[in-house]
Amino acid sequence: MANNMQPEHAQTASQRGSWGVGRYYFDVRTASNRYFRLYYDRAPGDAADRAGTWILMAELAPPEEQDD
Repeated sequence: MANNMQPEHAQTASQRGSWGVGRYYFDVRTASNRYFRLYYDRAPGDAADRAGTWILMAELAPPEEQDD
């Protein structure tokens, strides 16, 4: 946490993260059985665009089927 953060804000930030900081990663499968890794970057582009950005990282190889 930042050294200049108010104690009550530091406690909240330690539990859920600071605004605009961090990434959430997802592996997804499409209806046509293609696999992709993407993430949501919480960092804003600039002050006028405060929303995060979705990023497509890569297309993944299909997982190998397991024999049970």
